[in-house]
Amino acid sequence: MINTSFLNKELKEAFKTSRLLIIGALFVFFALLSPVTARYMNELLAMLSPDLNLVFPDPVVTDAWGQFFKNTTSLCLIVYMIIMSGTVASEKSKGSILLVLTKKVSRFNFVFSKFVGGVIIFTTVYVISALLSGLYTYILFDKIFYPNLVISIVLIWQMGIFFTAIAILSSVIAKSPTTAALLSFVGFGVLSILTVIPSFVKFNPAGASSIVNNIMAQTASTQSIWINLVSSVLCTIGLIFLSHQIFKKQEL
Repeated sequence: MINTSFLNKELKEAFKTSRLLIIGALFVFFALLSPVTARYMNELLAMLSPDLNLVFPDPVVTDAWGQFFKNTTSLCLIVYMIIMSGTVASEKSKGSILLVLTKKVSRFNFVFSKFVGGVIIFTTVYVISALLSGLYTYILFDKIFYPNLVISIVLIWQMGIFFTAIAILSSVIAKSPTTAALLSFVGFGVLSILTVIPSFVKFNPAGASSIVNNIMAQTASTQSIWINLVSSVLCTIGLIFLSHQIFKKQEL
């Protein structure tokens, strides 16, 4: 199903180029910043508004994780998608894709390897950033866990995998990396906007962030969690299938 040689080539290129460095640095930066922001936000607001006698609740561990998830699902994920959306489109624009497809790499293997490579990259940087954020949260709050933290981490991870598939589809459709990045951004934006519909959140893979907020507030239902996970998996499979169907009919 997957050409391991081509996948290895993809991963080596990610290490050799600035792709992995940029993504990794961004995730790590916000992983360390999130607990600090949550811990000292009250002091910062007090310094910025000394004339206002505002009383803020003391920060807790869920504030640190909430900040981490917010940063991961906004700026970090957007930058990751933009970078990943150029994987197929860049090879089409340079013409190097023809050399790859003549070396016993089927079109399905090409698309699927790009997707798996993206999954490996995202999983690696996400796990490292979550561990660093957890460590720094413990240092600042003397606590790491809250109820269903692991489920929250899995939900955001699955959301990242889904958006990896969006990036690959955009890259297959587009003829240039710029167009692919724009399509990915639009897809992210539309799905994020749809999270304002409460009844649709659990069916929307982008709704994972809202469900995680409910988990931290202890208002999420087990049904909504499982529906979102299953929906994300099915949508991801559908996007990869669609990417292959479009790609195999394209004239390169």
